[in-house]
Amino acid sequence: MKTIRVGYPISNYLQMISEPCVMALGFFDGVHLGHQQIVKTAKTIADQRDLKLAVMTFSPHPSSVIKKGKQVTKYITPIAIKEKTFKKLGVDILYVVEFTSQVAKIPHDTFVEEYLCGLKCKHAVAGFDYNYGFKGKGDMAQLNVDAAGRFGVTTVEKQEKCHHKVSSTLLRELISSGRVDEVPTYLGSRYEVEGVLKKNSCGYTLNIDSDYFLPCSGSYEVTLIKGIAVAKGICEVTSSDRPGQLHITAFYGDLFEDDKQVHLQWENFIADYHMDAFHAQARFDEMELSL
Repeated sequence: MKTIRVGYPISNYLQMISEPCVMALGFFDGVHLGHQQIVKTAKTIADQRDLKLAVMTFSPHPSSVIKKGKQVTKYITPIAIKEKTFKKLGVDILYVVEFTSQVAKIPHDTFVEEYLCGLKCKHAVAGFDYNYGFKGKGDMAQLNVDAAGRFGVTTVEKQEKCHHKVSSTLLRELISSGRVDEVPTYLGSRYEVEGVLKKNSCGYTLNIDSDYFLPCSGSYEVTLIKGIAVAKGICEVTSSDRPGQLHITAFYGDLFEDDKQVHLQWENFIADYHMDAFHAQARFDEMELSL
């Protein structure tokens, strides 16, 4: 898979060397089951038409540039993790558009002209709630209009699990409230982070990308994975942690060597030792009923 960074303005050279493709559109934080359906739909069309499968995402999250409403500055899948995930899904080209204040001001029709037609998009696939262009005025109905017959458009309908819309917002809500055990229902796998493990006097320190979105403070049962080696442990998350570091105590002593790249999977919330009045895991509607 090729990863291509796209600046502003988009270069004529990049447009010239781009390959005809089916383009999956979205921010794709988490690459959850809804996102996977978008990519799988795009891949089916690409295979049928013998075209490259491309994904277009943005960096950073548009909300951190537009600064309107809640801003997303930490990610379920930082860009390096997205790359690995998309490669596993069979993506040929990943376009990462640098989202700046100038890009935010591009009108929807100009965005289609330069970033879709310009990159030889022959068919676009996105979720039902995808928006693009200045102030998000472009939606999936508008995309059909802006395409003007130059490429096809497929809309992937809302994906639901347990009566909830599968979304990055839902995943962030679950993670931020400590309900990591519920994440696989919507993500399709355990939530995990990658990092380099180092031994210390109390166990291990896992050095991770500081852009990762982490659970709320508390103790969590976790699984550490390196190849075929698997170990269980407890990860303590506190507000005083240094960015990009997690502290882990293994259940069965030292099972990993220093400076090894490992995966940490979040299994279950164990305890909040501060015993806050509103427990981190409780839903507000449940708390209201219990009062």
